[in-house]
Amino acid sequence: MLADHEQDHLVDLLVATAEVIGDQLRPTAAAYMVQDLACYALPVLEKALASCRRELKGRLSLAAVLERIDDGHPAPNEAWAVAIQAADERATVVWTTTTQQAWNVALPLVEAGDKIAARLAFLEAYARLLKEARAERQVATYTPSLGFDAASRSAVLSDAVTKGLLQHESVSQHLQLPAPAPTFNPVALLAGKVEAAPGANEKIRARLEEMARELAA
Repeated sequence: MLADHEQDHLVDLLVATAEVIGDQLRPTAAAYMVQDLACYALPVLEKALASCRRELKGRLSLAAVLERIDDGHPAPNEAWAVAIQAADERATVVWTTTTQQAWNVALPLVEAGDKIAARLAFLEAYARLLKEARAERQVATYTPSLGFDAASRSAVLSDAVTKGLLQHESVSQHLQLPAPAPTFNPVALLAGKVEAAPGANEKIRARLEEMARELAA
């Protein structure tokens, strides 16, 4: 739900957008439109209004704004392509709540070995759930389903964070930390030499040089 100051800002955006496309919208009418739009995040609404300014000619309506809102829900076949990965217990999947609910309907058929019937059941359930979510103006929320393959889990979660589907703080405990870079050349050490690695900082380089002098003495 938009905060009061965000709703005031949205009224201004609606009035300005109407003016840009050659329409007139009174602040009172804009305020009524805000009541139906306040359930969406402001960046989502700003993007929809930008599309209105590019595409509309002459009239700004609530329906026109709603048609251009990207609610984040994947298309049915795209959702199935994500969901079917969950059949492999090793795989980590990042999916919407709606996708997960539809997968729960299809899962018994997947476990029975009938993927064709499972896909049809999934698509039917997903279409119904998606219709309900959009009727209630619910934007997509993404959650991870963790597989036991740690390497792929970290990669999938990192990709989801990069795409903005998940917050880093919510999955940081599941991300693998990169291995620390070596501070010295282990090959040279086998030959009795002490050499700093390319990524070593000045303090480490100075210490290694000191060790090299001690060994030479």
